[in-house]
Amino acid sequence: MRALLIASLIALTACGGGQKKKPEPVKKPPVAVKKPPPPPPPPCIKGGDAMGAIGSATGDADGAQFCVSDGSSNECFKADLASGAYDKLAEPPTAQTATLEPDDVKVETTPTEVKVCAGDDCKTLTPKVPKGADSQLVAVANKTTAVVMVGDTEAGKGVAEVWDVAKAKKLATIKYAKADFKCGVPKLLGSTIYISASVCAGPAARAGLYNLKGKKIADVGGKDFGTFSEVAIQLKDNEWAFLEENGSMVAIQDVATGKVAKTIQLAALWTPEDMGDKKPDDDGGSAPAMGNPGESSLVRGGDNQLLVIAGGPSPGTIGVIDVESGELKVVRAPVCKPET
Repeated sequence: MRALLIASLIALTACGGGQKKKPEPVKKPPVAVKKPPPPPPPPCIKGGDAMGAIGSATGDADGAQFCVSDGSSNECFKADLASGAYDKLAEPPTAQTATLEPDDVKVETTPTEVKVCAGDDCKTLTPKVPKGADSQLVAVANKTTAVVMVGDTEAGKGVAEVWDVAKAKKLATIKYAKADFKCGVPKLLGSTIYISASVCAGPAARAGLYNLKGKKIADVGGKDFGTFSEVAIQLKDNEWAFLEENGSMVAIQDVATGKVAKTIQLAALWTPEDMGDKKPDDDGGSAPAMGNPGESSLVRGGDNQLLVIAGGPSPGTIGVIDVESGELKVVRAPVCKPET
């Protein structure tokens, strides 16, 4: 009997009857790992020979904000001066005012009248215009003075009338036209009158400074300084900065006396990076040290600092000017690669 029991146990052991079979492990399906989307390409600005006019420009000690227009589209950017990084803006920035203190005067015109309002106090001026005139008058004003453009400009007979706003009385007439420079655009730089006269059909202009009696004080920027860009930025009191129409230089000028304190050359702003040590005026077909007329902008940066934002053919490149020393530092914009 005992032998039979032992034999049975041996048989059970041999057949595995004394062990539980382990369950097969459940295989989980592989988890699909989603690859993150590629980062967006860094922003770039279209360069080359196409139009690249700068608008809505502003700046401070840290950087600049601006928009670039090619005539059909408008893209806006911000640039960090320290790192040289550029980013796109969803909306156009608020443009910096030319004056240090904004003027709340509003000017409305019709073909025969100019209405100047400082708050709720409004005055109506009635300059002498040709009978049957149907074009809106062009005028600028502050709380005390208005300048109204009248006459046949393209015939060289355009004049600027100076008006006392409070008395609604004409003070003087300025005959600003000279040779081909006939179509005038006015500004008021404090108590000094600025009139830029263009050739009407082309991108070239010259400007003069006048007192309230209509007497010419000086040429803006000195002789042959182009003003087609019409850019004037107040630095302090009567000291203003003017950008030459091709972006070739900035003139710092006292608008009350007409004295040009200094001119700052901007050739480096337009010199391609691949020119090495060559200067723009070297032989060998190097690029001219200027931009497209009227496309660049000028704004105040930090203390004693100006920022020139280049238009075409290098839109978005920034010249950082130390006004005191005249030193120029260039922050180059990232240029888009040509489409293939």
